[in-house]
Amino acid sequence: MRRLAAGDAASAAAAFEHITRAAAQANNAGLEVHAGHGLNYITAQKIAELNEVVELNIGHFIIGEAIFDGLEAAVRAMRAAMDRGRAKGAA
Repeated sequence: MRRLAAGDAASAAAAFEHITRAAAQANNAGLEVHAGHGLNYITAQKIAELNEVVELNIGHFIIGEAIFDGLEAAVRAMRAAMDRGRAKGAA
């Protein structure tokens, strides 16, 4: 896993805070919140922490990973990442 430079970590934290607020606002407005496009194992786990997010669009990433690791392994790895995120979000 690539380590983030200090500036990257700050930018990532700010972006996640923005996403968190947007998901809460959408949920409060009665919208169903979906997230995706550009998610990978790490970012999907983080987004899955948000209880407002009811669906992750991760198909493109999984198919790309399946080319190298096989579809079953890619799906299992993504499911595990999402489960870790949901568990952290529920805590």
